[in-house]
Amino acid sequence: MPKKKKFFIVTTIPLSFIFFKGQLSVLKSEFDVQLVSSPGEKLLEATQFDAVSAHEIPMAREISLFKDLRSLIAFIVLFVKEKPYVVHGNTPKGSFLSMIAAFITKRPIRIYFLHGLRYQGTHGLKRKLLILMEKVTCFCATNIYAVSHGVKKTAAEELTDKPIEVIGFGSPNGIDLSYFDPSLFNSNEERLKISIEPNEFVFGFVGRFVGDKGVNELVKSFVQISKNNSKVKLLLVGIFENELDPLKEQTLFEIENNPKIINVGFKKDVRPYLMCMDLFVFPSYREGFGLTLVEANALSIPVFSSRIIGCDEIIEEGKNGFLIPVKNQQLLNEKMDFCCSNKELLQKMKGNCRAIVSEKFDQQKVWDITLKSYSNLIKN
Repeated sequence: MPKKKKFFIVTTIPLSFIFFKGQLSVLKSEFDVQLVSSPGEKLLEATQFDAVSAHEIPMAREISLFKDLRSLIAFIVLFVKEKPYVVHGNTPKGSFLSMIAAFITKRPIRIYFLHGLRYQGTHGLKRKLLILMEKVTCFCATNIYAVSHGVKKTAAEELTDKPIEVIGFGSPNGIDLSYFDPSLFNSNEERLKISIEPNEFVFGFVGRFVGDKGVNELVKSFVQISKNNSKVKLLLVGIFENELDPLKEQTLFEIENNPKIINVGFKKDVRPYLMCMDLFVFPSYREGFGLTLVEANALSIPVFSSRIIGCDEIIEEGKNGFLIPVKNQQLLNEKMDFCCSNKELLQKMKGNCRAIVSEKFDQQKVWDITLKSYSNLIKN
């Protein structure tokens, strides 16, 4: 039996390997899959879940000339020693360093998987530098994949002339519908666990608590709506990232002191909290795909998002959710108020949500297409 070709999957931090959960086992059927990332407990967890090996290379998430050069040298040494046939770069810094190293060491297949466009939302010199890094990464790659058709279109316009592929309808790993199954939960019981009454309308958010996720606007709109409606709650699930894009002081004050806002912090399993929501609200400024929207839809929760790259490919207006222009506080207020006052409409939409996810983002379908696509790269 011929020896399997080495397939190195690279991320900046090991937490990002959650995007490959289960997929690694599928890729193992044809490749010798190995992980490369910064050291950490999450890297060990990733190797244990799919029974793959790993290599540790410290990487800084932000631009750091000395640290980045040291990491690049470590990648070059690793690739010379291990000779991977495929290098699969993910996340901006991990992709930038691994694609350059793979180019220098002449690795045959160099895949850059664009999960998003980090430079969007930045300005000035930092934006120019991030765009340059993306262009260098694309130049060094032999094959480019995008997480969504919106990312593909923008990258083709702004970053590279090379062909860009999208796996199916998009998404990094699809959705496990047996895991995100609403029949596994009783929403009223889950609500009572966090002091939410059955008759209260719950707006919800899952993600990082930062400015460019639209959390400032979300909290401001909710405060306004709650002044005229005593039967509403806002459920927040996630973590603060004060060092990168901190929330406004007024937003922080409301989250900490408003009794109608429930912040449960980071949760490894978000399903019970999604099941408490009547409407998932996601007024983000930029995304590559919008995975949490799909997770909410899989649990039959209608979603409401900014009309941005990725998210506008998930939401079919009026069927499984709603879209509004990004950073539009007034429309956010109006649409949240409208949804709160039209629970019957949301109830009708629930039936569409899971069906749309099943059609477009079923995990097994995504895995099958992914394996076939990568296998064809080897054959060709």
